[in-house]
Amino acid sequence: MSSSLGVANSTYIDYLFAANTTHSQAQLDSLANNALSRGIDFFQNGNYDQAIKEFKTSAGLAPFTDNSAKAYNYIAQAYLNLEKTDQAIATYKQALQIYPVRDDLHLALGDIYAQEGNQEEAQKEYEAAVRFNPNSADNRYSLGQSYLGAGQYSAAQEQFQAVTKLLPNSVSGYYGLGQVARASGDYPDAIAQLNKAIGVDKNFVNSYLELGYTYADMGNDQKAKEQLLILTTKGSSSATTLQNYMSQVSQPKIRFALGLDGFNNYFGPKTKIATMDEDLAAPNSTKLYSMNFVFSKDMDIASVQNRYNWGINRASITQNGGVYNGGFTVPKTEANILPIPVNVTYDADKNTASVRFRISQNAAGNATLDPAHIVFKFYGQDAYGKAMDKSADEYSGFSSIA
Repeated sequence: MSSSLGVANSTYIDYLFAANTTHSQAQLDSLANNALSRGIDFFQNGNYDQAIKEFKTSAGLAPFTDNSAKAYNYIAQAYLNLEKTDQAIATYKQALQIYPVRDDLHLALGDIYAQEGNQEEAQKEYEAAVRFNPNSADNRYSLGQSYLGAGQYSAAQEQFQAVTKLLPNSVSGYYGLGQVARASGDYPDAIAQLNKAIGVDKNFVNSYLELGYTYADMGNDQKAKEQLLILTTKGSSSATTLQNYMSQVSQPKIRFALGLDGFNNYFGPKTKIATMDEDLAAPNSTKLYSMNFVFSKDMDIASVQNRYNWGINRASITQNGGVYNGGFTVPKTEANILPIPVNVTYDADKNTASVRFRISQNAAGNATLDPAHIVFKFYGQDAYGKAMDKSADEYSGFSSIA
C-alpha cells in the first residue's frame, strides 16, 4: 500500500502551503470534493490508476469526513478492478481503523473475503456490519448467506427472517429462507418460501433455480423440468445450471437393452438352445453372447466394467408370467449360465455397457433354456456416485426395463 494513502499528495501539499497561503477547512473540504469528483470520473472511464491518485488526494485533504470514507471505498474498488485484491483488502482495513463503526466498509470487506473463499473472515466482517447497523437488510442477508454456507442453518434462518421483517416486499428474505429449508431437507417449507419469493418478484431467476434444485433433490423430475422450462423461456443461463444439476442428482436408469451375437431373449420356457442357435448344437459346445445396455446418464466407468456389479439370474416375479420356466421346476436339462458375466466394457460416449456372458450346451446336446426370463441387473453407480433407480436397474425379455 502506498504511504500516500490518507495524506495529500506532494503536488497538493505544495499548492496548499505555497506562499504561506492559509486555507480554511471549508476550502479544504471543497478541494477534497473536487478531487473526489475527478476520481469518480476517472473511475467511470476505467482509468483506475489515475482515479486512485485523486481518491487518495481527497481522503488526505478532508480526513474523518464522509467524503473521505467514500474515497477509501472507491480506492478499494479500483484496486479490485485492477485485480489487486490484497491492496483492496489493505485499503478497507486502513479505512476501518479510521471508521471502525462504518457498517458499509465492513460489508464491502466481507464481500471480498467471501469471493476469495475466506468464509471465516467474511463472517466476522458481516457480523460486525450487523452489529453496527442491525436495521440494514443487506447486512443481515449477507450474514445469513455466510451462516448458510457454514452449515449454521438456525443462525441463517434468523437473519433471513429479520430481512423479511425489514423488507416484507423484497424477494431476498424469502429466497434465503427457501435456501435454508432446502439445505435442511425441509422440502415443503423450501417450496413454500420460494413460491413466496416468486410471488414478490417473478423476474428473480434464482428463485426458479433454487425451486428446481429442490424438486430435483426430491426426485420430482416433472416439477424440476417445469422450472427448467421457465428458466429457458426467460433466456436465463441458469437453465443450463439446473439441467446439469438435475442430471447430477437423478438416479441412473437403464433406458434400452439389446441382445447381440444371436441371443434372442424372446424365446420362452423349455427352449432348446440347439434350435435357438446352431452354434450350440454340438454336445458340450459353448458360445459367448452380449447384451448392450444404454444408461440414462454418464456412468462410473470402473463401476460399470466391474463384472461383479452385474447379475444374471432367473426371474422370480410372480406377476404377468414373470416366473422362470412358468414356475415349474427347472429341468435337469437346464443350460448353464454363470451368474456373473465373463466381462463388461463401457462406451462413455454412448453411455452403453456391453455385457458378455457364456451359454453352454450339455453333454447330451439337449439343453434347454428360458431366455425371456433371464434377468440382467446392474448394482453399480453413475459418475456422481448415485445408485441405480430401482425401477429401471434390470432387464429381461418378458418385462423389458424394470
